Amino acid sequence: MMPGVVSLPHGWGHDVPGTVMHVASERPGVNLNALLSENARDPLSGNAVLSGVAVELAPLH
Repeated sequence: MMPGVVSLPHGWGHDVPGTVMHVASERPGVNLNALLSENARDPLSGNAVLSGVAVELAPLH
């Protein structure tokens, strides 16, 4: 990876109450969709934008 690039590995993370995804809910990890704005859409296809997203990092205190 190049300096300044952040990689978020895919995690299922579908453990939200009411979600009925048996296989996905058994897999660990963060649901990337929960970290991004639901309004971030590709203007041509309407698909969710899941790459090329600007992030800001800060140290934990």
